[in-house]
Amino acid sequence: MSAPLLKDLLDLPLLQRLATSVQQQHTAFDSSRFINALWDAEYAEQSLKQRVRRISTTLYHQLDVPFAEACTLLQPVSTEITGLPGFIFPDIVEQFGLDNFSTSMQALAHFTCYSTAEFAIRPFFRAYPDQSLQQLQIWSQSANVHHRRLASEGCRPRLPWGQALPQFIADPTPILPVLQALKQDPEDYVRRSVANNLNDISKDHPALVLQLAQQWRGAHVHTDWILKHALRGLLKQRNSAALALFDCAPRQLVNATLKLEQSAVNYGETLQFHVALTLTDGPSPLRVEYAIDFASKNGAKRHKVFQWTQREQGPGMLSLQKSYRFADLTTRKHYAGAHQLHLIVNGEIVVTQRFDLIRDN
Repeated sequence: MSAPLLKDLLDLPLLQRLATSVQQQHTAFDSSRFINALWDAEYAEQSLKQRVRRISTTLYHQLDVPFAEACTLLQPVSTEITGLPGFIFPDIVEQFGLDNFSTSMQALAHFTCYSTAEFAIRPFFRAYPDQSLQQLQIWSQSANVHHRRLASEGCRPRLPWGQALPQFIADPTPILPVLQALKQDPEDYVRRSVANNLNDISKDHPALVLQLAQQWRGAHVHTDWILKHALRGLLKQRNSAALALFDCAPRQLVNATLKLEQSAVNYGETLQFHVALTLTDGPSPLRVEYAIDFASKNGAKRHKVFQWTQREQGPGMLSLQKSYRFADLTTRKHYAGAHQLHLIVNGEIVVTQRFDLIRDN
């Protein structure tokens, strides 16, 4: 879902539902005043995070009650305004709860069950580093899946959309006990967070993550899934130790062809390509990826690797086909010019083809 659609979840009907729900808990709350303070031309231009911050700030000030009382009033409201719109409740804690650690942790434990508190807890690591880490360790042992997920997601060193945690970028060892406690978690929701946390750590401490992977591999099927997902960054970088961990040794190829259906593609269109591999070894793991060297605004190439397939493959011929659509994303803009498409087999670039992207505007 694109960013404009995400921010539009915080539309006028949502504000009206929120105001009505708050007024049911706090009769002194003026719902019309609340909506009038928010719904204007400036709000229409604001981003998702700006809208969340503006709603949460306005709501807290217009409640006009002490922080602990506000948290109590908003708990039943948060069970009705859930998901992404529910970001506003942890954001109140983030802004106004730093002087009250205990109440804030209780509030975040509730709010994360209906949305997520992964962003809001991060400033507490600056104000209360030891206490915050202890709280995550407690949550990592919780029977509540949302608390366990927050234990991992809340300490990710490089959380997207969230504040980075420089202390864990520099030294992630304090958070390893949290991940250790969750490495066999029965819930996919938690396992994905653990894998993403380890992937964050691998960007700054690849040797540490590889060491953990060696220790943990084979202990449990859930742990093995976590490790494969956690090492995806190192695998895409063709890290030899990561590839060896999954037995992705170089394969014996007598033929590898990469055929593009067109040598030039217009913006908005799809590039279709086909691969034929002839293997003389195996059966053994086969990891196939493709990479595109994208043109950029400044003329430098941007190398992006995409996972294609991974399987156990014996000797013989294998045919694959794939496509890539050239449409801008919030995280990737496409520029006209020469591009290169690479076929990668078990970490080795085996064949490359050139093509052009045409973009009139």
